Amino acid sequence: MNFFKIIENLKRTESSLILFCLLDRIPIIVFGEDHQKLDDFLIDLSEFVHFRKEFVFYTDFISFSEYNDLIENENIDYNSLRANIRCPSNVAFKALNQFNSFESWLIGIEISNHKDKVDSLINSIKKKLDHFLSIFLFSGSFSVKLQGINWKLIDLSLEQNFLQKISQDTEKSVTKMMRVLSEKINLKDFDKDLVKTLLNFEIEKNELKKNILKKEIQNFFSGSKRAFFILSRLNLLNNIDINTKIGSKTLLDTIDYDEASIERMISFIRKEWGEDFSIIIENGKKVNALDSIQSLWG
Repeated sequence: MNFFKIIENLKRTESSLILFCLLDRIPIIVFGEDHQKLDDFLIDLSEFVHFRKEFVFYTDFISFSEYNDLIENENIDYNSLRANIRCPSNVAFKALNQFNSFESWLIGIEISNHKDKVDSLINSIKKKLDHFLSIFLFSGSFSVKLQGINWKLIDLSLEQNFLQKISQDTEKSVTKMMRVLSEKINLKDFDKDLVKTLLNFEIEKNELKKNILKKEIQNFFSGSKRAFFILSRLNLLNNIDINTKIGSKTLLDTIDYDEASIERMISFIRKEWGEDFSIIIENGKKVNALDSIQSLWG
């Protein structure tokens, strides 16, 4: 099932929530009637967090101890890739019964489209998971619901900008391709069906959209990681009683990335590397914090 075909049928807020939960490692559970479409959709989702290492439940690991072995480096090595867990629909209930923590899990659940049955299952999952994103992929009906978190309190500006760029940049690229092709041939000399085929870029559109989104997510990740390295050193200074903060503008200028707010980056860093650097940020005031870091390095 094509990811972009799905989000075209969702509200912009719902599509943005999917990206937000992917980035902030919030569990995503996809419900649907067709197990193959579910599993294909999970693969699509997983591809967009390519800066993490994917593990597949019941292929790469089975037991709780094996799972711990896979992610043990996360708490001791900030440079190790964070884990992204994909759980195919045929083993979803095994995972839900066996594990208690599902951070950064993508789970597919095959279920018939009966409201009572779906509601009952979600209520059962809520007893184990405090919060998760539900995606419903039933024939002719697509929807998204964030469970356990009030989505209205979430700033989705970054994710909405991603979607806007996908739309704008894809249209620009397709328009260029159509113009170049039209200039090379005299369309009046060709059969209408052939012209229609020549100028049909639907397959290319999907590939363009995927590449654009991957690029935007990678840029955000790289910018956040640069911020993480700076903030972690400032945190080290604070731990040895050299109280230092850094202004939001100074930090954004330093990492050369201003597509996301500092607050969004801090949220991502907290989820990705388990560090809360919000106390180091001094909004609205430039601080010569980088000089302090350089003096520490010698």
